[in-house]
Amino acid sequence: MNPREITRFRLQNQQITAHPSTTPQEVVAALGAMQGQDYRNALWAIGLRLPTSSEADIERAVARAEIVRTWAMRGTLHFVAAADVRWILELLAPRIIAARAYRRRALELDGTTLTRSGLLLGRLCRSADC
Repeated sequence: MNPREITRFRLQNQQITAHPSTTPQEVVAALGAMQGQDYRNALWAIGLRLPTSSEADIERAVARAEIVRTWAMRGTLHFVAAADVRWILELLAPRIIAARAYRRRALELDGTTLTRSGLLLGRLCRSADC
């Protein structure tokens, strides 16, 4: 495969020159995850792959939690399809938790504190419908 063919193939597979997805959720799911550190540029990256959509369409997908902005990968923000969040977190969380052990010790955050915090946040989130 020559460099031009590789370029064409990559643009198609990244849904930049071919647009098989019809919703923001399909775009993000097809790519696995999309960099979301810069929110506006992340919306643009999704919209680039949905030429008939608007920023408002993508914002609605975020508001409806069809796509989720999370720190699941590498400790940086990414958009992930809601259906994929749980398995991605189950896969990647142990590595991230292990890497953060030093910082938790420095902040004196033991397992009991983390468990209590998680329960509290869970209750608050349920009551605030987040």
